Amino acid sequence: MRRLIVSVLMLPGSFALSMWTGYGPADDWVHNCQVRQQYLDRLDAMRVEIHKLRVQGRSEQEIARIMVPRRNQAKALVRTKMRAKDVRRLEERNKARYGDPLGPTVEWMHAQYGGNWHDIVEATTESNRLYNLSCLPWFDL
Repeated sequence: MRRLIVSVLMLPGSFALSMWTGYGPADDWVHNCQVRQQYLDRLDAMRVEIHKLRVQGRSEQEIARIMVPRRNQAKALVRTKMRAKDVRRLEERNKARYGDPLGPTVEWMHAQYGGNWHDIVEATTESNRLYNLSCLPWFDL
């Protein structure tokens, strides 16, 4: 019982220590959330670029063929800031799911979305909302 009480009292302080100093038991989680914020910032920039391409009159297929590789480039860039073990795990999952270590290819997404180029373009700027929610305390809103 005493351990439980001490843990409950110490846990908020531990997270605060991680949040403010970068050291503590939640350090990996905080770091991954900071990396996630950088990835989401890149997706926001992609949304702006998609809007510009649509205003220029580009077709949805052209936009999709530009944005799907761009999303994978964004992943590759932010993964350089992650631990090798985490990157390896993500790449193995992506290789099994999409056949590519960085993520879905244009061809995979075309098959997945039944050839609907608009849906493919919209999917390039989506991310895992549940994971984003778990990082909410560390995000710049």
